[in-house]
Parts: sequence; C-alpha cells; structure tokens
Amino acid sequence: MSPASPKASSASTGFFQPKPKVRNQFDEDVTYRRTIAFYLSEQTRNQISPDLSRWGAHVLSPQVLTWLSNAESHPPSLQLRDSFGSPASASKQLITSEGWRNLQDLGLKEGIVAIGYEKQHGHQTRLVQFLKMFLWCGSSSTVTCPSAMQDGAARLIYLMLEKRDGKLGPAERKALESAYARLTSRTPGHAWTSGQWMTERTGGSDVRGTETRARKLSEVEIADAGEWISTDGIPLGDWSVDGFKWFSSATDADMAVFLAKTGDSDNLSLFFAPTRRLQQNKETDSNHINDATQYEFNGIYPQRLKNKLGTKALPTAELELKGMRAHLLGTEGQGTKEISPVLNITRVYNAVSSVGALGRSLAISRAFARVRKAAGGRLLMDIPAHVRGMANVHVQYRGDMALTFFVVYLLGISESEAPIAQQDLHLLSSKEQAVHLLRLLTPVTKAMTALTAISGIRFCMESLGGVGYLENEDIELNLAKIFRDTNVLAIWEGTTDVLAGDTVRVLTGSRGTDVLNAFGTWVHGLVASKPVQTLGLGLSSLTAEMQQIRHMMQRNKGPAILYNGRELLERISWITSAALLVADAARDNNAVAVEVARRWIARKDQSIDDAMEKEPWESRAKLDRKIVFESDDTAPGAKL
Repeated sequence: MSPASPKASSASTGFFQPKPKVRNQFDEDVTYRRTIAFYLSEQTRNQISPDLSRWGAHVLSPQVLTWLSNAESHPPSLQLRDSFGSPASASKQLITSEGWRNLQDLGLKEGIVAIGYEKQHGHQTRLVQFLKMFLWCGSSSTVTCPSAMQDGAARLIYLMLEKRDGKLGPAERKALESAYARLTSRTPGHAWTSGQWMTERTGGSDVRGTETRARKLSEVEIADAGEWISTDGIPLGDWSVDGFKWFSSATDADMAVFLAKTGDSDNLSLFFAPTRRLQQNKETDSNHINDATQYEFNGIYPQRLKNKLGTKALPTAELELKGMRAHLLGTEGQGTKEISPVLNITRVYNAVSSVGALGRSLAISRAFARVRKAAGGRLLMDIPAHVRGMANVHVQYRGDMALTFFVVYLLGISESEAPIAQQDLHLLSSKEQAVHLLRLLTPVTKAMTALTAISGIRFCMESLGGVGYLENEDIELNLAKIFRDTNVLAIWEGTTDVLAGDTVRVLTGSRGTDVLNAFGTWVHGLVASKPVQTLGLGLSSLTAEMQQIRHMMQRNKGPAILYNGRELLERISWITSAALLVADAARDNNAVAVEVARRWIARKDQSIDDAMEKEPWESRAKLDRKIVFESDDTAPGAKL
C-alpha cells in the first residue's frame, strides 16, 4: 500500500504558529527588577512589590486589552453642531472612545499621578510612582500624555500655593486649591486632567512668537457677563484670553496651563483656565451643576483634530480661544520661567514612556523568540545570530533604564521637603548635588531615551519578521502601533536639537560651572568606589569623555557648542549610564550585570572592544543568551 500523499494546507488546516505569550514584566523583565533593587530600599521594595506584581498582570488582562483595542480602532472625532446648526455642548463636541475613557479612569484610580503627591514613601515616592507607570505604558493607549500634564500642573500649582508671598488673591487661591485637589485625586469624575497649550503657528518650542493675548476684565465687564463657574463650582478667572493654539494635546482635559502676552508687552505670562463652564442663574440647581451635558467650552472653539502617525486615540486639536476666562499665575511677564516645573515633569514622563515602550517591545520580541522556529526547526531563542541582535538592544535598554530612573530618583530628592539622612542619599553626596544633576540630566535623558527607543522598537519589529510589521488584531503583540506611538517622544516636549540647546544653556549659564563640577564629582565618586574598582572593568574611558566635555566647554563659545549639541547629549548620557551600570553590577557582582557594563564601556574603550573581539564567539553567544533570557533561568517572584 502506497503511503498517503502529503496534504496541502488550507485556510483551516496545516501549520498554525503558536501564539506568543507576553509575560508579566514585573516577573519576567530582569532589567526592571534590577532597577527596583538598585534604587529602592528593602523596606519600600517589600511594601510595593505585591501591588506592582498585581498591576503587571492587570495591564495584560483581557479587560484592559479590550479597552486598548477599542481606543485604537475608534479614534476621537468632532461634532461641533447639531442637526439644526446649533452649537453642541462641550461634552458632545469632542467624542472619544469608550476604551479611551476607561483607560483614563483606570490610570486615575491606580494613582499614576496621585501616588506622587500622597508622599507615602518619602523621597522614594517618585520612584514608586514611575515604576508603576512604566508597566502601564505599553497598555495605556497614551493616556499617560494627559497624565504628564496633569502631574506637571499639580506640581506647578503646589509650588504657587506654597509661596505665600501675597501675590495670590483670595479668589485665585481658592481656584488653585480646588484645582490641586482634583489634579491629585484618584476618583474618576472628580479628578481633573490637564492640557499644556504652548504650540502656535509661529513656532513650536520657540514661544517668543506667541500671538495669544490676555486682557484683564474690569469689575463691570465681569458683572455684565454674568456669573460663570467651572466644573468644580469655582468662579472663572478675571482675564479674557484670545488666540489660536496650533497643537493642543489632551484636548479632552479638564483644565489647561498656557502662555499669553498681556497689554502691549511682548513678555509672556502664565495662565490657568478650566476648559468647561456653566452660567449660573436663578434656575441653576445642583442637578445642572453636576450634569456634564450642561457645560459648554470655556471660550474654546475646536477647529479640527490632528491626523497623526501615531497616538491615534489621543485627541489633539487646533483650538481657537475667544473670550476664554483664565487666572493669571505668578508674576505678569514671567511666564516662561513660571511654567518650567511643568516642562520638567513632562520631560520625565516622556523618558519613562520611552523606556516603557522599549521594555514592552522587548518583552514581545522575547515572547516570539520562545515559540517561533526557523530553518532547521530551532527556536529563534536558540539561534545565536538572532539573539546577538537582541542582546545589543537589551544592553542599550539597561543603560536607558539606569539613566531614566536615576533622573526620577533625583526628582524625588529635589522635591523632598523633609531632611534626608546622608545614609539614605544612595549614590549622592548632598541634595544640592541632586538639584544640579537633575537640571543637567532631565533634557539629556528625555532626548536620548526617545531616540534609542525608536531605533530599538524598530529592531523589535524586525525580530518578528513580517508579523512585526502588521497592525495585529492581537493588540498586546502590535509592535507597529507601539512604533507609531513612540515616534512622537522625540518631538513632544522639545526635539533633540531643542533639548541640546537647553543643555547648552544649563552649562553656559550662571550656574554652569557648578553644574558641570557637580556632574564630574558625582561620576568620579561613583567609579572610584572600592566595589566598582574590584570589578576590574577599566574605567579610563569615563575620565576621557569627561575631559572631552570640559574641553568642549572651555574652547568654544555658545554657537560652536550648540552646533555640537547632539554630541554633547550623547557624551553626557553615555557617561551617566556607564557610571550607573558599573555601580549596579558592583552591588552583587552579578555576571550578566557585569557583562552589560563591560559592553557599554566597550563602546568608548577600544582596548576593551578589541579584547572582546578576540574572545571565542561561542562564549560571547552564551553571554548574549543570558543577557536576553536571564529570567528564563530565574524563578518568577525571586527575591529582588
């Protein structure tokens, strides 16, 4: 009897690729777990680990993924008028998806912003907050964008309220106290998100050309206009604002901070305004006040929504402001300086979003390599050439994670109002040093992590072959979406060149010498420590790179330094990550951590690179495998 002929495949028969399973990153991502162990005290780790483990599983749950898919497939839209031409209410003009709204509410309830203001972990509070946000990034559909501006606005208002310099009148203080309570709330429906409306047609980050104008209303004008309140029941501000905002992310936010010029001045002032209002009269009762459909936009007229490469679920619009009622914040004419706390916070969010997106993408790449077989029937995770490429990106990821969460650590210390004992100043000599390093490293970290995340995620797409390029129905595996969304991170809150310019201004400003000296002292103190020296990695390249930065600053003037701004960003970020990676490796002499540090340093140290090239490729391949799949040899839930 002749053997049966092989059967052709069909739509329902033949080979089907087993679906990759993305694991809980709290358990599976060794880089994330080492970050927790490196920056947090044992007490704090023990307190937060159960919640992070739960959250890491929840962001991959069917419910959250359903919301994520819904938000992506139902982008926002505008419906400015009803069938008969009458203006629609604010709640009906801008239509967002059910998935987007549910993800917003989930982020609020989980305290993605609120944790930072509950201050349950002292100077480590910001670390706890952003470690949780990291797990959220890959499933959030970019609700972290309004979260960033919500956090920035909360910090700004907190500082305004704390000044007690008499510049806030009773009405302004009441409005700010109410806004702060809502910006830091965990209760959906009560909590507020915020917009940050800076960009106009005249320029993006260059706000000097701002055409928006604000005029203070007289008591007679306010009385004639009637009593208007915002959604928190507080009367609107006594300034009227007119202008056009070209790029307003988080158009569905409950409030916004923005810059405008006053009078005949070209100086910018900072304003805060609720985005919705209700006119009170004798017939207005509590039912009206609590009914969102009764509110109209506060002098805000959406013109159109932006059609973007990514962040499709996030409403971004062009807005005309016409009679928008607002409160002046701070000193008139000092808006650029006054708004800086918002920019600092949003840039930290940007950096955490970058490493969060790359971390999720690498998790997808690892999941695929565990189940996909190539020629010869071998799994991709068993093919050295494939794993080598993955290892290169993982090394970059480790460096970026160390850098990003060091900035988060610095942020927490700089914000701490209570004295911090020297033994609790892990990695630092003083709070003053932390403030200098934060000012230098915030723009550097924002810029560099965005660039490396984009290139790293592109590699992850390639590592999946054709399926990586697809807009996959399985949203948890949709690397194309993550790639599209991540590209904005190199643009939002300042492009690379804008951030290079900011860094140059830090180093050439009145405190520039102090900042550079603080950086050099910090690097030397870290790499000269006995535990680091015992690693025997050879750290002369760090000293050489520091010298290059000093020479650049001494030999050149502003324009020449700015011309080399990207090189400056790269040098500072490489030095910082190198110092942190060797310090992390030195704390437990973990073989993989030591190898990661060695490979990072080899990028600038030719002697180490030459020595690595002479090693048998088989030995290097084994180390590649450990760098990428270390968690496969570590039991989930192993002690941090």
